Amino acid sequence: VSIKSEEKDFFSEETIYFEHILFFGPQKLDLLKSYDLGFEKIMVFFRPSFFDWIAKLIYKLMILIHKVIPNWGVCIIVVSFVIYGAMYPLTMKGMMSMKKMQALQPRLAKLKDENKNNPQKMNKEMMELYREHKINPFGGCFPLLFQMPVFVGLYQVLWRSVSLKGADFLWIKDLSEPDRLFMLPHSLPLIGNEFNILPIIMMVVMVFQQKISSKNMVVTDPAQVAQQKMMMTIFPVFIGFIFYKFASGLTLYFTFFYLLSTFTQWKMSKAIKVKQKTFDFEGVTVENAIKKALDLLDVPRDEVNVKVVCEEKKGLFGMEGAKPAKIKVTLKKPA
Repeated sequence: VSIKSEEKDFFSEETIYFEHILFFGPQKLDLLKSYDLGFEKIMVFFRPSFFDWIAKLIYKLMILIHKVIPNWGVCIIVVSFVIYGAMYPLTMKGMMSMKKMQALQPRLAKLKDENKNNPQKMNKEMMELYREHKINPFGGCFPLLFQMPVFVGLYQVLWRSVSLKGADFLWIKDLSEPDRLFMLPHSLPLIGNEFNILPIIMMVVMVFQQKISSKNMVVTDPAQVAQQKMMMTIFPVFIGFIFYKFASGLTLYFTFFYLLSTFTQWKMSKAIKVKQKTFDFEGVTVENAIKKALDLLDVPRDEVNVKVVCEEKKGLFGMEGAKPAKIKVTLKKPA
């Protein structure tokens, strides 16, 4: 509670009275405005005015949609479509930039290998490669930075909105609480005795999204492949754990947002084909290089053409690996 009074000078033993009008009640914008006393200023989502302005804009959008569709669950789903649609150009721009970066990965890996002892030359050639293909290496990050204020504002609105208190949707009895599909007979470590299905659905959607992303990516570095597989498992579980106790209204929004994002990635993978179709690989033997290529590209043998650039050369006493075998692998066009 914060109360401000006007400044007055007074003398000893003089009594001065201050009059204040106080409001105690839910922070509902229409209710606060109805008094016409400036109570709507009480409603502050953020101290930085820019973030607060975005949060209030989202809140007013939700109120407007709720007047047409008087169900907060459906309203949250509609808001997810509206915000995703507004962010779609930025999202596509980021995805296209990442797609171009992925297509260059084999050439970048080759540059790093050839210039591993000369970092200045490596950076110069990488920059020239980016300029040649008109790629901004940070192009996939900038759209995300622009979207962050919206996500932060939406998080505060869905987390703090009293309008969701007691609002039901499908099996959810209260959108301001976890969805609680049913109660478990015994309490489990970390998650308690509540079975919340929405965070689990969101985890499944995220796993599916990561699989689509991994299929669209061409990674030739075994360390990156291992890291990618680890992230496909750990990241969805981590997010699901974070959201498990969150308000179901907030989890509902992000579940649908990830669904829309997954659909966009799937659509993009069908519509856009990576221009890079030929990749260079090395191995101790030709067979070893072919196996490495099939593992990294995640394709069967009958979907690639292999051209042997040079066979391996054995060293002293017939030891393998003196000079590695080099091959070119070309992806076949689908029939």
